[in-house]
Amino acid sequence: MVVYKRRQISKEINIGIIGFGTIGSAVVKAIKKNESIFRKRTGWHINLVAVCDKDPKVFRNSKLSRDIIKRKANDVINDPQVDIVIELIGGIHPAKEIIKGALANKKYVITANKALLADHKSELFKVAKDNNVGLYYEASVMAGVPLIKVLREGLIANRIKSMWGIINGTSNYILSNMYNKGASFKDSLKEAKNKGFAERNYSLDIEGIDSAHKLAVISSLAFGQDIRLEDISIEGIMSISSADIMYAKELGYNIKLLAIAKNLKDSIEVRVHPTLLPKSHILSNVDGVYNAIYIQSDLADDLFLYGQGAGGEPTSSGIISDIANIISDMQKTEDKGSDILINSLKKKRIKGLDEIESCFYIRFMAIDNPGVLAKISGILGKYKISIASVVQKAKSMQKAVPIIMLIHKTKEYSLKKALSEIDKLSVIKARSVAIKIEQEKEL
Repeated sequence: MVVYKRRQISKEINIGIIGFGTIGSAVVKAIKKNESIFRKRTGWHINLVAVCDKDPKVFRNSKLSRDIIKRKANDVINDPQVDIVIELIGGIHPAKEIIKGALANKKYVITANKALLADHKSELFKVAKDNNVGLYYEASVMAGVPLIKVLREGLIANRIKSMWGIINGTSNYILSNMYNKGASFKDSLKEAKNKGFAERNYSLDIEGIDSAHKLAVISSLAFGQDIRLEDISIEGIMSISSADIMYAKELGYNIKLLAIAKNLKDSIEVRVHPTLLPKSHILSNVDGVYNAIYIQSDLADDLFLYGQGAGGEPTSSGIISDIANIISDMQKTEDKGSDILINSLKKKRIKGLDEIESCFYIRFMAIDNPGVLAKISGILGKYKISIASVVQKAKSMQKAVPIIMLIHKTKEYSLKKALSEIDKLSVIKARSVAIKIEQEKEL
C-alpha cells in the first residue's frame, strides 16, 4: 500500500526591515539562502515586503526590487502588508520611537538592540502587551546562540541561581591575544580592529558597557525583575597589562571579562569586570571572539552555552528564529513575546558594590627597600584585609619592582580605601592594580 502525503501549502508572513547595514543585509541573505529550509520546517514562507535605510548607497549592490526599498521608517511601520518589523538601526533614538510605533500599529517586532532593551524593555513590553503583539530579542545577546529561548522556555521551571558569561567578543579577543601571544593591550586592540573584530567605536566593548547591556537583558529575564544598566557594577579591561596576564598565568589563572549575575536569598548581584579564573574552568578556555555562558539552576544544575556572539550570519540566525517564535505566538490569545517572565516574581534588592565580597589579585609597583612589605601589610591589616600569599617578582635596589598579593575574601569598598592609602606611600611608584578572583568552587 502506498500512502501519498498531501502537499503542504505554505502560509506567508510579511516582514519589513529597518536598517540595511551589516546585520540587515545579512538577514536578507540568510532568508534567500535558507528560506526553503524554514518553509519546510514551519509551513510558512517569509515574504520580504519592505527594507528601509536612510542612506540610499547601501542598496547599490543589494539586488533588491526597487518597489520594496523605503527611505523612511514610517513607510515600513505604517505599511498594512507588514506583519513583522525587524529593527536593526541600533542606539536609543530613533529606534525606541520606531519600535513603539510599530507595536502601536499592532505589528510584531524583532530587535537585536541590547542598549535599548537594557533600560527600556519594560516600557516597550507594556506597549506590546497593550496591543496584543510581542517584542522579540533572541539576537540581542550572544547572536545566534539561543540563550533567550533557553531562559524563557528550557529553564522555565528552574530557579536560576547564577550566570557567568563571556558575552563580548572584542574584549575576549584582546585578552586571549594577550594571554596566548604575550602581546600588549594596545597591540591586541590594534589587531582586533585590523581583523574587523572591533567596531570603530570600540569603547563600549573595552569599558564593559556592551557586556553590561547584555547582562541587564538576560538577568532581568532570569530573575524576573527589571534590571537596568545603572544597577550593574561595571569595570572594563583598559587597565589590564601584559604583565598582569603573565603573572596570573604563572599563578594558574587566566583573565577574562566576565558578566556575573547571582540570585541570592534576599538580593541580586550583577556586575561586569575582569576576573582571574582558574585555568581548569571551562570559561577560562573560551578564546578569541567566541562567547560562552555558564548557568547554574536548581533543577537542571549546570548548563554551558558556547558559540559566536556577533557577526552578520550568527545574528541573522537569531533573528530568523524569532520569526518562527512569532508564528507560534500568533496562535495565542495573550502573553505574546518575552515580557511574561519579567516583573513576574517578588522583587529583590540589588546588592551595592560596597557590599560585594571577593578575593583579589593585587599588583603593587614598589621600591625594593627594607620594610616595604611591612608598610603595605600594615595598611591592609588596618582595614581587616587578610593576605593569602605574596610574590615579589624581582629584586632591584632603589628601583620599582612588582609585588603580587593574593587577598582573601574582602569587601571591595574596604580594599579601595586601603589601596588609596597605600598608593600615597613614597615607596609606591605606580597606581596599584586590583583584579577580582573567582575560585572554581564558587562558580
